[in-house]
Amino acid sequence: MDVLNRKEIAPGVFFSKVTDARFKQNRISVNFLTQLSDETASANAVVTKVLTNSCRNYPDLRSLNAKLSSLYAASLSESVGNLGDTQFLEVAIKTIDTRYALDGEDVTGEGVKILLDCLFEPLLENSGYAFKESIIATEKQACIDTIESELNEKRLYAVRQAMRLLCEGEPSATPSHGTIEGIEKVTGESAYVAYERLLKTSRVEIVCAGCNDFEVACELFTNAFSKLMRLENKIEDCHSKQSQLKSKLLEHTEVMDVNQSKMVLGFKCDGLDLSDKLKNATAVLMTKIYGGSATSKLFDNVREKMSLCYYCWAKFYDSKGLIIAECGVEKNNIEKAKNEILNQFEHMKNVEGFSDTELNHAVLSLENDLKLVNDSLSGIKSWYLMGIYACDIITPLQAIERIKEVAKNKERIAKTANTIKLDTVYVLTDDNSNTNNESEGIA
Repeated sequence: MDVLNRKEIAPGVFFSKVTDARFKQNRISVNFLTQLSDETASANAVVTKVLTNSCRNYPDLRSLNAKLSSLYAASLSESVGNLGDTQFLEVAIKTIDTRYALDGEDVTGEGVKILLDCLFEPLLENSGYAFKESIIATEKQACIDTIESELNEKRLYAVRQAMRLLCEGEPSATPSHGTIEGIEKVTGESAYVAYERLLKTSRVEIVCAGCNDFEVACELFTNAFSKLMRLENKIEDCHSKQSQLKSKLLEHTEVMDVNQSKMVLGFKCDGLDLSDKLKNATAVLMTKIYGGSATSKLFDNVREKMSLCYYCWAKFYDSKGLIIAECGVEKNNIEKAKNEILNQFEHMKNVEGFSDTELNHAVLSLENDLKLVNDSLSGIKSWYLMGIYACDIITPLQAIERIKEVAKNKERIAKTANTIKLDTVYVLTDDNSNTNNESEGIA
């Protein structure tokens, strides 16, 4: 497997490729990176969906899907999310490799051409300055459905609400899909303005993963983007700022009709320089010991031994310097669970507070997670896009070695834990007496 090969093919447009002979398919994704903003997030999300709906050469889903089917069931996809303070908007195509096609058909090259058609030849009206309103209406509803589905998944909803409180006043507090109100305001004209802005001013990361050498793809993308009026001084500087600790602990309770209460504790790295890659890796390992696996302190103690909650996990968000500890809990156990979650974190602050066995299990768990990255094309793409964004392009195997290096020093792990402070406590619960109901799942 090759290490990522990356180069700039136009102002602010970067082409990256990873070739791995194990695969028989190729996945080519175009990722637009732009600073999260209440003013632009909703329109950007709608545009991303519109671009995989149709284009000038294939003016409806039927004709577009027919063309994809003719390429051995190639598939177009889109996704919207965020990396810290940055919104990322992906349009991707997946095809079999050309070597497996009949009669030497260049399936990968044809797939890239379809992707470029969707990106640069969208279906427009109003003299070419607006997307078709019928398509906009369909994709607006799809975005609204995505946002509303979050409300139905209470665990996800609680984490998102807690993140918004944690990062209040920061770009990352903006939902990656925007808001329902914002989406409802999107028109064919405003979507076209957003589309033009993304093409000309956003940072673009093209990531190719598969068994191809992607030379044809690179040439096609270079020709396409070289025709745009992209000026270096107009390209967005996408970045994230480490979230600052609030002067006072924020505790917020939201009342909703739920069967199982949710609690999220948000911690912030106070004074820890996460641009230092060894310090960052130490925070990753510390979080894994604390609550990142089935052998972690939170899972083993709060869930298993004390039976205070249905699930209990922790995750580290390095781009913002956040640690989220979340649990599903009975209403009358909320305070007990909170106290024990905090108590387990106190153990992390002392070398004697976590055992060599817990440390070794965390290293093995992280090693397993990192080895899984190379098992899928989407996993490879996500790994390297995050590395590009963090200015830390390393392979998963190099990341494993980094973790093993920081694991040699328990004092470093304890010192890292001492820089982390509780910032926000969010509770989602009902207005009635406790209900012992596990219908929303046990991890």
